[in-house]
Amino acid sequence: MYSAKDFILMPIYLVILFFFARQIQIKNIAENPIYRYYTRGLLAKFLGGFLVCMIYIFYYKGGDTIGFFNSGKLLAQLGFLNQEAFFSVLGGNLNMSNLIRFVENDLCCPDYYKDPQSFTVVRFAAPLIILSGFSFFITTLLFAFLSYSGIWRLFLLFNELYPNMEKKFATAILFMPSLLFWGSAILKDTITFSATCWVTYCIYQVFIKKNQRFKYTIYLLIASYVIISIKPYIFVALLPGTAVWILFNRIVAVKSSFIRLLISPLIIAVGFVATSLIFNALGSSLGSYSSVDKAINKAIVTKKDLTREAYGENSFDIGEIDGSFGSIISKFPVALTAGLYRPFLWDSTNPVMFMSALENFFLMFLTFRVLFRLGPIKLFRKIFSEPLLIFSFVFAIFFAFSVGLTTANFGALVRYKIPSIPFFLSLLMILDQSRAVEIQERKRQRLEEEEEERKQLGLT
Repeated sequence: MYSAKDFILMPIYLVILFFFARQIQIKNIAENPIYRYYTRGLLAKFLGGFLVCMIYIFYYKGGDTIGFFNSGKLLAQLGFLNQEAFFSVLGGNLNMSNLIRFVENDLCCPDYYKDPQSFTVVRFAAPLIILSGFSFFITTLLFAFLSYSGIWRLFLLFNELYPNMEKKFATAILFMPSLLFWGSAILKDTITFSATCWVTYCIYQVFIKKNQRFKYTIYLLIASYVIISIKPYIFVALLPGTAVWILFNRIVAVKSSFIRLLISPLIIAVGFVATSLIFNALGSSLGSYSSVDKAINKAIVTKKDLTREAYGENSFDIGEIDGSFGSIISKFPVALTAGLYRPFLWDSTNPVMFMSALENFFLMFLTFRVLFRLGPIKLFRKIFSEPLLIFSFVFAIFFAFSVGLTTANFGALVRYKIPSIPFFLSLLMILDQSRAVEIQERKRQRLEEEEEERKQLGLT
């Protein structure tokens, strides 16, 4: 898995990658000072990826990230022995004929071959493994470097729409430990998390800002393909928030409140019809998530799988799901709580889970603080007055509920939930900041009024 070569070459690759990152920072920092965080965030990603490698090698002594690398190494070796089969597999043709090519070249057999979604990670890893000189650690660095592009775009988006909050957004998007840990290694989550950030950024550029629409439409299609190929349920979770975001932006553009009220139902209806058409058009690509019935059946199967005895004490139970829509809805509070805030501190059984539990405690504390400061009515009024807040709220809640409903194992939960964390935490920080600004503004007004009264009384 590793040798002295890794530790000799790794500093060289780090210098090269940091040089490229530094050039990007220098090129953009004069126009956008936010880029001072660029190399800091990337170095944090490198550290997160390195820690995953060390923990999977020495603590877990195996696992998906090692399995993806070993299978990717077999595919990369096939590239030097049978280029036709290599490019066919790289294109997603996981047929028996190509599997025979592995056997013929003494490369039998790559794991995950019968699971197209998991093997997509292997396909993405193989070219990077070749570039890394077949190094596990360096391939991880390349994964972290490439995936950082999406995370950085999300950071830019929030800072563009909510300036003067860069430190808070840096915490929520660039430096959250679980995002760095689970979103930087050779894992499904690294790819899908970055693609989710890219989708969000491209939606804003194409539909809201209308900037370089052809370019960002291509990026949007690529990122959507990546998500659908690996974790289609993330794409399904993105659709409702995207529809509301785009529709709301159209509605608020109408100046007349009367006309806005009149056309709102029509625009919303058209938007949801369009979303349904997209959903139906992608039905075969979404597999188990192409219909409500299939999604419910998938949830039941996944939940049962993750409660097997093999997972030991890491399992938790939110109750039985009988497959009916009513049964699903009845689990909403407990599933949402699990998706947003579990594992709790008392659920922790190892250092990695404890790290996630600390984050969840912080999220819960911030949630209650925002609720206490704003109150439920003002809270929802604030959320549904700004497009990005609506998108973040709808996506985070829908995604967290889905993950909490289907994931009955803490080890899986802490990984699966990471796409929702930066959106939910950024949302809370914006709401918390808005209340703080409101309090400061009231204090300023009160001081001005008191000063004016003193002037009128001749005391100043």
